[in-house]
Order: sequence, then structure tokens, then C-alpha cells
Amino acid sequence: MEFRIRLAADAPDMAVIDDALHEVDPAAIVDRDPADGALRATVWMSGDQLASVLAQAGYPPAEVEQLASLCCGDCSG
Repeated sequence: MEFRIRLAADAPDMAVIDDALHEVDPAAIVDRDPADGALRATVWMSGDQLASVLAQAGYPPAEVEQLASLCCGDCSG
């Protein structure tokens, strides 16, 4: 699932966030949108789980928005 996350902190340590997400989901992908600083994450967990992982890493989210799927279904057979 794809998420857009606004954190309460302005300058998160992306290595800490990346490590925390990879402990739960080794295939997680996360980066920061240079336009507004929001996190973009693709993970196999719910929004509540994602918020919990981020909070435990020291970066509680102010907002977690699940984005609509961009999957076309073609690669699943």
C-alpha cells in the first residue's frame, strides 16, 4: 500500500525511519517529497501499523493518508 505521511517533526532522520520500516517490512520503500517534505512510503502494513512503527522510531505522524492503488494487475499473471 502507498501512503503519504506528514510528521510532527520537521527534519526526520531518514536512516532511522528506513531502518524501523525495514524491521517490519523488508521490502518497504520510503523517501521524502522534496516539494513539501512529506514522507512517501510503499509498505505491506495498514496505516495504523505504519503510524505505530513511525511513533516507536521517534517520529509520530501528524497525518497518514493511504493513496489509491496504481496497480494495473498485469504482473500477477
